[in-house]
Amino acid sequence: MTSATQSPGRVVEEAGAVVVDLAARPPRVLLVTAKRNPSHWIFPKGHLEPGETAEQAARREAREEAGVDGRILAPVGDIEYRLGEQTIRVRYFAVALEGRAADAGEGRRLAWCTLAEALAQLTFEDTRRVLRSAWSAAGLSEA
Repeated sequence: MTSATQSPGRVVEEAGAVVVDLAARPPRVLLVTAKRNPSHWIFPKGHLEPGETAEQAARREAREEAGVDGRILAPVGDIEYRLGEQTIRVRYFAVALEGRAADAGEGRRLAWCTLAEALAQLTFEDTRRVLRSAWSAAGLSEA
């Protein structure tokens, strides 16, 4: 994902969840495969439903795409990219894991990674930046 330049076209607002399992030792972060290209590793994300806040959408997307529930900790950054004629703007939130469902939903592959593993696995530099911000927002250090 690269930052989009502003140009005419529709802007689609999305939200994403950087889910961190703070009880794991060492702490772990959740990655999922992308729907369009399953070789890409990203965070759960998707569109906002009518009347839904970005925070609510981030939690819903974590449930739908990965089968996890969590508590919003903080906003951790926005990413914009172009998809055809649309500009997709994703607002990401650090989310503390509170529970897991029996199945992941949507048939995506999941990976619970240490910080170092996630930084190596994530496909895009923008998502690595968001991960570092979420890690800090969760009260964790990179050391």
